[in-house]
Amino acid sequence: MLSAANVDIRTYLPYFANLGLPVAFIVPTPTGLKKSIMDATGPVRETLLETGIHDYSKQAQGNENKVYREAYFMEADRLVDARASLYRPTTKNGDPRIWFSRLGQYAQEYDLLALVVHDEAIYVINLSRRDIVHSMYEGGIGETLYEFSDEQDTIADELLSKLVEIHHRGFLRTITDGDPGVGDTLEHALGIARNNRRTPDYRGIELKAKRIAGRMRTGARRTRSNRSTLFDQVPDWRASGIDRNELLDRYGWWDDEEQRLELYCTLTANRPNPQGLYLQVEEDENRLVNYCQRGRLAEYVLQWQISKLQDRLLEKHPKTFWVEATSVFENGVEYFKYDYVTYTRDPNASLLPTLIDEGIITVDYLLHRYPFKPTRDHGFPFKINGRDLDLLFPEQRYFDLSEL
Repeated sequence: MLSAANVDIRTYLPYFANLGLPVAFIVPTPTGLKKSIMDATGPVRETLLETGIHDYSKQAQGNENKVYREAYFMEADRLVDARASLYRPTTKNGDPRIWFSRLGQYAQEYDLLALVVHDEAIYVINLSRRDIVHSMYEGGIGETLYEFSDEQDTIADELLSKLVEIHHRGFLRTITDGDPGVGDTLEHALGIARNNRRTPDYRGIELKAKRIAGRMRTGARRTRSNRSTLFDQVPDWRASGIDRNELLDRYGWWDDEEQRLELYCTLTANRPNPQGLYLQVEEDENRLVNYCQRGRLAEYVLQWQISKLQDRLLEKHPKTFWVEATSVFENGVEYFKYDYVTYTRDPNASLLPTLIDEGIITVDYLLHRYPFKPTRDHGFPFKINGRDLDLLFPEQRYFDLSEL
């Protein structure tokens, strides 16, 4: 468990997010150091799989099937050769293991270790050692890591130029009433037809538009927060043994004003909301579970497969423009002026479970049903606050369109 680490992982999440390198985190326990074994948790397995280092699902059990990979311990002033062993024991259902030669000379129990993958090698960084952390920010480790990543993007420059032109048009009348108007109007101005595609909107770049916080019309029944939707993903209904109708029936409430049964709420990890609903990351089971607190009991509700959520993130956000618009009303009609852009690329999908577990990424339930009508939902959006984008996305670039 990362929560057992002797330093706070959240201190270092922005650093690794900005690098844009595949990374996972691990904490050696006393038993792990003594027996020279550590559990290869879900994020570790995903990182090794995504980078082509190793696929535990295709590995047979037993020491004779152990796989070795090149690895290095990053000291403050040098790299130390190591070797990673990856295997599945014959006991305990073959739970995936990872170990690094001479780890006991580099780390102590409950140290927080970052595993960075580059060029088919694993680089181990001990975040519990002050000399190493100092070198990350002001020394050789930082120089090495930043040499591992970079790149420029011409399509992004093209899209940015179009957004500058749209900004200088001034306020544009919405083409859609209500919440979707800010995104629909921008896509219309760019010549993009409204769509529900799972792939990015503009030549591989996803567009996410929202009203600038505080600009939402006063008196609106449900105001927008400053959270942005990362992606939508329905729960794994089959594995959950429940469907959207049962979810609404069990946990929804009657709205007298709308005359309907509804379930509109936000779920956060490890902290029940007013309905008692909360999320729990179960990495070893590769699942994100929604529980409901009933007194002292936790009632299982439904689940998502973590690897599926990571796939959706990578599919939706290889490159993203997060566009902010000023909103005004004239004679009851909304108008938008698109003022700011934050450009992100290559999300660190391996960090997704950690950010959910820390309450930084949340999920919304948006379901309702009118009498004698079918249940409707507005998706199951996974959201993040704009101020936390740098925890998930590297190379964040901010533009004030009025200055371009």
